[in-house]
Amino acid sequence: MSVELLAPAGDFETALAAFAAGADAVYCGLSSYSARAFAKNFSTDDLKNLVRVARAKGKQVYVTVNTVIDEDDIEGAVRELAELESIGPTALIVQDLGIARLCKTYFPDLTLHASTQLVAHNLEGVLALKELGFTRVVLARELSVEEIASIVKRSGGLEFECFIHGALCYSLSGLCLFGAMEKDRSGNRGKCPYCCRQAYEDAEGRKTLAFSMKDLRVGEDVKKLVDAGVCSLKIEGRMKSSLYVASVVKYYRQILGEKEEGQGRGERMRKVTVADLETVFSRRTTELYLNGRPGATNTTSPIDPDSLGHLGTPIGTVKRVTKDREGLSWLRFHTSRALEKHDGLQFAAKDGGKPVGLGITMMRQTISRTPVFEVSAGTDVEILLPPDFEPIQPGATVYCSMSNAVKRMFPVPSFRPSDYSGVVSVDLEVTLTKNALVAVGRCGGQEVKASVDGEFAPAKSPEKTSGGIEKAFSKLGETDYRLGKLSVNDPDRLFAPMSFLNDLRRDLVEQLDEIRDRARRAKLEKALNDDACGSLTSTKAVRRIKLRPDQKLPQGDWSEVIVAINAEMPVESVKQVGDGIPSVRLAVPVYTAEPDFNRLRNAVKRFLREGFSAWEASDLATLRMLKELGVTDLTADWTCYAFNASALKTWSELGAKRFVASPENNRENLQFLSESGYDVEFLSQQSTPLFISLTRPAAVPDEESGLSIFRRDGLWVTTKVLPRTFDVPEGCASRIDLSWSPE
Repeated sequence: MSVELLAPAGDFETALAAFAAGADAVYCGLSSYSARAFAKNFSTDDLKNLVRVARAKGKQVYVTVNTVIDEDDIEGAVRELAELESIGPTALIVQDLGIARLCKTYFPDLTLHASTQLVAHNLEGVLALKELGFTRVVLARELSVEEIASIVKRSGGLEFECFIHGALCYSLSGLCLFGAMEKDRSGNRGKCPYCCRQAYEDAEGRKTLAFSMKDLRVGEDVKKLVDAGVCSLKIEGRMKSSLYVASVVKYYRQILGEKEEGQGRGERMRKVTVADLETVFSRRTTELYLNGRPGATNTTSPIDPDSLGHLGTPIGTVKRVTKDREGLSWLRFHTSRALEKHDGLQFAAKDGGKPVGLGITMMRQTISRTPVFEVSAGTDVEILLPPDFEPIQPGATVYCSMSNAVKRMFPVPSFRPSDYSGVVSVDLEVTLTKNALVAVGRCGGQEVKASVDGEFAPAKSPEKTSGGIEKAFSKLGETDYRLGKLSVNDPDRLFAPMSFLNDLRRDLVEQLDEIRDRARRAKLEKALNDDACGSLTSTKAVRRIKLRPDQKLPQGDWSEVIVAINAEMPVESVKQVGDGIPSVRLAVPVYTAEPDFNRLRNAVKRFLREGFSAWEASDLATLRMLKELGVTDLTADWTCYAFNASALKTWSELGAKRFVASPENNRENLQFLSESGYDVEFLSQQSTPLFISLTRPAAVPDEESGLSIFRRDGLWVTTKVLPRTFDVPEGCASRIDLSWSPE
């Protein structure tokens, strides 16, 4: 199978631009349940049209339903799933396991891809997702090529998708709670406030972007991912413009050695360079850990602590600013890039803030001082500065921040719905008699019959009858249908007027719509009546505590102590923690890299031999591993993200007997979880991790920030200095979680 180049589409125009530039597929979201809630996103009519375009061009469309879902939102999500199944995108990209269960149970025609929000970073997690029915996994961005190749080779034919370009999250995907905890805008719900882009003062009073990641740009190394067996190469950017998406698509299409759609002459034949990309959008770039894990000698920091946002591509250095006799100011520099009127220029701000920029309204060659529309690369040029423009010093770098030449490479694609047939194929049998015209349509196992009465005379040219019928039923216009197999029964060689055929077609389409809508509503009713709640009537108000072995157990009436371990931890360090406590449970780390997973497995075996039989999983990978080792007393920590009854049922069927509610829950959903019929316990106190990352921050914010940053189990953890307290539903089990505390 050839590798797929997958582009983001925040709206319909961007999707068309991506296809025109050479994308094999696009991913997009509807207005709800999408991890980019602030993108324009798609209406259902837009999505229908996009699927029609994609089918006609041999392209793919993936729809994101990649957020966690509260119980109150399940009904709306189910209605959206029913609508999506009727539209027929290639697959859904899903985060919430409750949504995955509903798809498999009630909407089996929807193919499932596992979102990167499910944090698949090792083989064990990938195999768990495969067992849940996912056909493709979007791997965590932090993996190296070596790790990816190992996972692909041992996964048993599962498809894999990897990010190659675009913005990076500081935190491991799915494990960022900064926005939810501090801004009431959850990244897991598509409303990320980009807290990692916030500037902080360090201990010396210097402002720094301590967590702001460079953009991912794999470039030529994309070929390494192809060699590793990755089937889909993914560009991030559903919030970006159609120009950004088209230019990045063409850049990678060139590297992959294939032509973009409809390639012609002139601007479209010109290759997109890195400098061209930088005129569209230009953060500093990194390959992250593609060629080595954090700490390796061949890796540099992927954080840019100094600049934020678009600057442009460097094209020269300011020589001087002069004034002419009319008092106009001119900026003189030697340009390494061809420029034209209305291109954009920018200059870095002196204080590291937002760049200052201008559009070229007038320019001239230095040697002639005659205004010109364009200049070639290698020209000494003067640009007219606006009045009161911020002073620019000699030696400052000039950046091109917008290029009309690049824009012309990607004309806006046109679209007419009538140019594209529907996505539902209808096999048709038409029979002509002297008194009736009858059509039987078959699609998706359903059959409908339409007829028109009339008096039909012999045809003057009977050999043209079949062609006329085919022409009439090919005009399915903006309906959901396209003509499949056609058979014509015309024993008396009759003439069928086009007006009768059009009436017959309209009647047939109405019946097809009705029978498909009836089937959709029947499925929807079953899904809406899904009862995924458990059978427990109440939960005792017991108190549990989770901590590390190096922490002192506080005095209290604890029914259970949960001890956070890692692969290196000796058994002896754990044994004394729970002295005098009725139950001791061991909790595995929230993240274990692929090369380290066997070490964790061996550590668990050691603890099992010492009699530790109660365990807590942190994700699908660790749950699967613990079950394989024979553990039956299993709980699921809050990082498993069970927000609704369908998700709780999925985790329960996988072996989890108790659940810890996420600190991200709102009050209403906490109350639902307390009444769900599952054994759920609720955090009462925790130093909630805001960021969990493989990447060391560029600086430590000062005390005024209220943040604490420390390294634990190979991860960089950011929390608040003071722990948080949470409301616990009345009469329910509670937990104090000290395991994320700075000390």
